[in-house]
Amino acid sequence: MAKSRFTHDQIMAVVLEIDAGRTLKDVSRKYGVSTTTLYRWRVKLADKRKPARDRLRSLEIENRRLKSKFAELALDYTSLRAALVKEVKREC
Repeated sequence: MAKSRFTHDQIMAVVLEIDAGRTLKDVSRKYGVSTTTLYRWRVKLADKRKPARDRLRSLEIENRRLKSKFAELALDYTSLRAALVKEVKREC
């Protein structure tokens, strides 16, 4: 197998450029590689990014759940505090 003229970091930069919205044709001209190579690089790096993507998705779900729980507790706190204030005002 021939040695690539691009390092792993350079390949990642190229793939990130594609993901940012640049067309494959423009990127292939800029770096002097074929569009087939760009597709192959994108697929190869997508497999490596999948665990990070899954972890991010699970963290987003947990964050959503915790925000909901926090809102519920804040509402409970507010209602209990209002009830306590009303009770204290009646005693005075």
